[in-house]
Amino acid sequence: MIIEKETSMAAWKTALKLLIGEGRTVIDHEDRTSKELLNMIITINHPEKDIAEPISSMRELKKWVYPEPEELEDVIFQKESSSVYYYTYGARLFNYANEKNQVDDYLIPLLKKDINTRRAISIVYYPLSDSRPETKESPGLISIFFKVLDGKLTVSTLLRSNDMFIGWPANIYQIYLLQKYVADKLGLEAGSITTISHSAHIFEEYNEEIGRIIRRE
Repeated sequence: MIIEKETSMAAWKTALKLLIGEGRTVIDHEDRTSKELLNMIITINHPEKDIAEPISSMRELKKWVYPEPEELEDVIFQKESSSVYYYTYGARLFNYANEKNQVDDYLIPLLKKDINTRRAISIVYYPLSDSRPETKESPGLISIFFKVLDGKLTVSTLLRSNDMFIGWPANIYQIYLLQKYVADKLGLEAGSITTISHSAHIFEEYNEEIGRIIRRE
């Protein structure tokens, strides 16, 4: 399943429509019913045009206290582990296993040295803690790959599990912030963002709200 759109809002709405229309019904371990499509690939060619709009749309529903952009920025750039969350992407990226700053000490120097490198990847999943049956939560985002194409920094992300309604707006915004951070350090423009979701899904209990997002002009 491949989706390519110019903006994040167009990509998000298309993904939601496909899940409603073509997703297979799955009942998970928490007895929640979802619609799921495997290996959904979404490319946003110009995420800078409206990257925060899906977040604004979620906040306007007023059903949840959805994070503000500023809070999501704090989380993605926070280098220390949080006492509130089982994990944070920022700690995994900037302080992996309390040892490695994958962004400042690896990705940026590598791309400065070799602008055409195929090695510019950061890992979020940590097998020593995440690959245990008793682990309650593990990252949905597994890895982020950076590649310079036509003078712009593109990003491709791999997600094992992607709640396309609740999770995707926050995920794509944080990925964009990281992309911009690296691009600015390299003196480049940010290009496209691609998400590859092994399990893209939506939950049945949110059907009404999903419909409102799809109908949004």
